[in-house]
Amino acid sequence: MEQALPPGGVLWRMLGAWADLRGSMRAELDRDPSEGRLLFYVMLSGLIWFIGRHAVLVYGPLGPVISEDEFLGRVGSEFVAAVFMLTLFYYGMAVLGGAIARAFGGTGDWRESRAATFWAALVAAPVILASELLSIIVAGLPGAIADTALTLGKVALGWALAQCIAEAHGFRSGLRVFIVIAGLVAIFVGAVYALRFL
Repeated sequence: MEQALPPGGVLWRMLGAWADLRGSMRAELDRDPSEGRLLFYVMLSGLIWFIGRHAVLVYGPLGPVISEDEFLGRVGSEFVAAVFMLTLFYYGMAVLGGAIARAFGGTGDWRESRAATFWAALVAAPVILASELLSIIVAGLPGAIADTALTLGKVALGWALAQCIAEAHGFRSGLRVFIVIAGLVAIFVGAVYALRFL
């Protein structure tokens, strides 16, 4: 049965998680979160992501030049992507991450893989939002700087995911899990890039 949450609310816990990502993951697992709470975590992370994308649309380089109809269309598509597509993406990540972790000797089950993925997504969401806002601030600077700003959020997600999966599956080193994640992402990006020339 799901245990009561401590005082302070989810916002305090998701921000405080960065002080001890593995400890926060263990605390979440010990609370035995319901499927509804896990779904809330992943959808809330999507809504935070949507706030960042909305800010980019309003204050980014395209803000002053796109028409109102195009703006509303983009906002609608970003909302659908944030609430539905991103949720499905994280479910897929949980399946894939859990399978890979088990192949490497992980001890977590499907539910724990889901909890790790969704909690990591929520914990990383404020950093992703900050990176989106930072990309607006540095938009006038050379492209590499703006790209670096957006990369910070992706790295934060990868690091949070690695620590949470390591805790959920009983791995000693979160760094090794992060290296595996980074390697898999590099292989995927390389494959997509190679396909463009076939």
